[in-house]
Amino acid sequence: MPTLRDLGEFEAIRWLNGARSRTGAGSMASGVIVGSGDDAAVLRLDAGTDLVATADAFVECRHYAPQHFTPREIGARLAVANLSDLAAMGARPRWALLSLGVRSTHAMEELVELQTGLVDTLAADGAALAGGNLVAVEGEEWLSLALFGETPRGRAWRRAGARPGDLIAVTGFPGRAGAGARLATRAEAGPQGPECRGLLDAWIRPTSRVNFALALARLEAVTAAIDLSDGFAGDLVHLCEASGVGVDLEEEAWSMDPLLEHAARILGVGAEALAFGPSDDYELLLAVAPDRRAACEEAAREHGVRLGFVGKATDRRGAIAWVDRGGRRRPFEGSGYDHFG
Repeated sequence: MPTLRDLGEFEAIRWLNGARSRTGAGSMASGVIVGSGDDAAVLRLDAGTDLVATADAFVECRHYAPQHFTPREIGARLAVANLSDLAAMGARPRWALLSLGVRSTHAMEELVELQTGLVDTLAADGAALAGGNLVAVEGEEWLSLALFGETPRGRAWRRAGARPGDLIAVTGFPGRAGAGARLATRAEAGPQGPECRGLLDAWIRPTSRVNFALALARLEAVTAAIDLSDGFAGDLVHLCEASGVGVDLEEEAWSMDPLLEHAARILGVGAEALAFGPSDDYELLLAVAPDRRAACEEAAREHGVRLGFVGKATDRRGAIAWVDRGGRRRPFEGSGYDHFG
């Protein structure tokens, strides 16, 4: 299996470009007028749209552990991390640029597999890889993806926009990815039993919510949104701060995930700490107009997405409360992931 050192930079780039052309990425149909092979890509926006841009980076042994991921899974997960940002803006993904900092001993075929996982995941949501960059490193490897999408002009979702009385909804089961990572990386615990499979899948093979977000955008139901890449509690704070609202979370509406309860028993922590604490789930936290709840639930059923309505926005700016089944209120505490914390 040849390495990057065996092939050299330009032959390695030819390998990557050849693999990408076999998938059809960078075709004229995707709006890529000039792709790899020139100094920059030329991309064509649809009329009457705004450009939405995001970027995310993975660093080896910090964002992914090579012993737990295949190259294809690493590429796919990086794609989903960026797709989640566009989903939170209600944007349609279009084009991506991939930069790789890799060691010269990296096997070329594994690098092709990584790119294939990324390209296939982007293509499933309508996006194409239009180019990128390849550089050599001596220490930890890193991957950086810039992703561009479109929204109808003036229609991008933002964290600001939630209003008192709006309903707070969340997709999936927040906390699963973080629990899966902790189970996989803590030697004294380790994955135990088939129940852990869903937790490991949430970490290793997350699901894009782009198509569901686009369906909600067509319903004009969402007033504010954020993706849960840092954890439920921390990202809820961000949404409240941007919108100038508070939130009452309702215990009666919150169904604790049995998989998280299983992980909590193994790890010796509370299930609430897993559900609300730091976790890169790539789920969506949404503020929804109350009269659009039924339409959103129908869209969730059509797309096979779990959508839970867990609370309501209030006029108590910045105040997040947990309301138990008896109507008693207490401050809701928690924090999200901090890269420098």
